[in-house]
Amino acid sequence: MVGSYKCRVGFSDSTAPLFEFRNLIAKPRKDKKKDAPSASENAFQIGDEIDVDAMRLLLKTQFERNVVTHPVYQEHIFDYILGRITPEGRDWTPQPILITEPLANPTYCRQTMNELFFECYDIPSICYGIDSALAWQHNRLSTEENSLIVNFGYHTTHVVPILNGQLQHDKIRRLNLGGYQMISYLYRLLQMKYPAHLNAISWTRMEDIFHNHSSVAVDYLAELRKWDNMDYYNANVKKIQLPYTAPAAPNPLAAEEKLRRRKEMAKRLIEANQKRLREKKGEELGSDAAVPVSTSSSTSSRNSKYQPPPNVPLEVWLEEIKKKHNDIVEKKSTRLKRRQEMVKRHTVASQERMRIISLLASHDKGSDEFGKDDKDWDVYKKISHENESDSDAENEKLMEYEGIMKYHQASMAKDTESIENTAEMYQLHVGVESLRAPELLFQPSMVGMYETGVAELLKFVFDNFAPEDQQKLADNVFITGGCSKLPGLKNRLVKELQEMRPFQSTFSVKESKNASLDAWLGGKDLANSAIWTSCLTTKADYTEKGTEYFKDYPTSNKYLVTPRNVINNT
Repeated sequence: MVGSYKCRVGFSDSTAPLFEFRNLIAKPRKDKKKDAPSASENAFQIGDEIDVDAMRLLLKTQFERNVVTHPVYQEHIFDYILGRITPEGRDWTPQPILITEPLANPTYCRQTMNELFFECYDIPSICYGIDSALAWQHNRLSTEENSLIVNFGYHTTHVVPILNGQLQHDKIRRLNLGGYQMISYLYRLLQMKYPAHLNAISWTRMEDIFHNHSSVAVDYLAELRKWDNMDYYNANVKKIQLPYTAPAAPNPLAAEEKLRRRKEMAKRLIEANQKRLREKKGEELGSDAAVPVSTSSSTSSRNSKYQPPPNVPLEVWLEEIKKKHNDIVEKKSTRLKRRQEMVKRHTVASQERMRIISLLASHDKGSDEFGKDDKDWDVYKKISHENESDSDAENEKLMEYEGIMKYHQASMAKDTESIENTAEMYQLHVGVESLRAPELLFQPSMVGMYETGVAELLKFVFDNFAPEDQQKLADNVFITGGCSKLPGLKNRLVKELQEMRPFQSTFSVKESKNASLDAWLGGKDLANSAIWTSCLTTKADYTEKGTEYFKDYPTSNKYLVTPRNVINNT
């Protein structure tokens, strides 16, 4: 049995599938350095053998949305399946096969599937089933003949009405949105929220977050308002830990050794400097006598500049130094910004300056009275202030502060290191995103899709039936598919149905017992039922009636003969 997300394989007498795997295929790139690559290096990797995140660009699938359009990849998948269920050293013994297909599967796709099974694998017969209908048949009561199935798949969502045990093909509707689109939306949301962790936000991790932490809001806008409250946010946010390696603990012996070497190097540099000063002074005096300079006093004065005043803790002093340093940097930045704005023509600062200059220029050119009045000097000082440059004293102070900060860099970096290298910095906080992704089912316009949501789609299907048939369908709304397991989805559908159904009318929403497995169990029930042989398309039918022929039954797709004029035109 094949699904667009997972493939589940088993025999009709199995209690559960023998195995299941992702419907993915990948072929690793060849190593060009090797002259003769082995057969295993050229082999395809299938399903769970693939590291999805590592080989994302090399992944292939036989599906285009939920339709098989690449029979070559499908053949590799079948080879993999038959290799796993056939005992080693024995050939495959052909058996009748039941395989699922999408609603309204194109004839060409079924034709290639028939050719693959009958020509390549030589199977005796095949049966095509619809996964949502098989899941409903496995869950329904023996007396139930009517249902409105809502199948939430990986690529699409279908609303399938069944009346009197018959699939109403002309009333089926499809929404081109499913789990894949919702996971993609969650993927983009978290990438924009955490651009520093793009590599860690992998597709596999997004699938896990979506299936385990997402839910459908009964009232979407009301839930969004709740998340505005910080207490609610802190109580409900999901924290996902990303891969993180704690930094190694510093070795105190190594730190002491570095400090000792640094002191020795500083001492040697000071002694060499003092030697050059003595030699230079001796040359100036014209004698060989050198002026003695106390190395110890110079060293102590140099070190005292980097030490806090008496009775002042080092941490407090360093905080003051950092504050003074930041104040000077901020002043310099403000002046630089002001000078840059003065160059621009349309800024407020430049316009104010030009206004003042124009007032000065408005005086008679022959008069030279500017400067006699104190107000004139106030104007001059204001204009000069706009072009104020950085002072040497400020620059010297800045260098002094930076020197002190560098000298105590080890102690100053202690706090920042403990902050930057903590596991909390490598966490994804999933809050309202867990509601936004599933909300696409009801508001596809959030990602720019020009399609109606599930609620409007249900109403559209209801409106295509007479009132008495609408009531039959509403009394047994059945939800299935992998995405139907999202918490809150049933309650949201109940709310939507309550709003669209007539006043005081009844309705019922039922969930699939095992949304991911019920389609396979329904296929097993069909293979063990009395109508099984009447659902099989044999190889004789294939040979006699054409490659596109298949036997239909009440809950399968309907076989329609391709018109002759279409065949002739092709």
